[in-house]
Amino acid sequence: METEYLDPQTTIIERAPDNTLRVVAKERCGLKVEVLRAFPLSHPRENIVLRDGGGEEVGVLFRLDEVPAAVRALLDEELRRRYFLPRITKILDISERFGSAVWEVETDRGARHVVTEQLHEALHEMEAGRRFLLTDADGNRYEIEDLRELDEESQARFLGKM
Repeated sequence: METEYLDPQTTIIERAPDNTLRVVAKERCGLKVEVLRAFPLSHPRENIVLRDGGGEEVGVLFRLDEVPAAVRALLDEELRRRYFLPRITKILDISERFGSAVWEVETDRGARHVVTEQLHEALHEMEAGRRFLLTDADGNRYEIEDLRELDEESQARFLGKM
């Protein structure tokens, strides 16, 4: 099956009365549309996949930033809901207990107590020395968007465990 890229200027995406998304693109119409990222970690603003309620692909938007602002707001809302990814804004403590790491952090969604399996297996470097993804023991993910943006104490705690 060949990927069909949608024209961001002529594709109609709107909220239906039942609060789902509806898409009209070329001669195709999708109801109860799901919005997915083809590459959620490496390219979160590119290759946005739209699927209808039956799981059939309606098409792909190449770059989210090319979509009109009102439509982009709808898509961003759907993506935020689907890809819950709190951003770590401060590291208060990282300790190790019985082979697990315990992180006390502040996030953009409040304070969190995060327990991971092995520290080095739970932490994934997404961009060299800058962006990291932390996966806890339950599979929840947390992002350090830019290590350099954290305060000095947070950076020192992080680098002291690496």
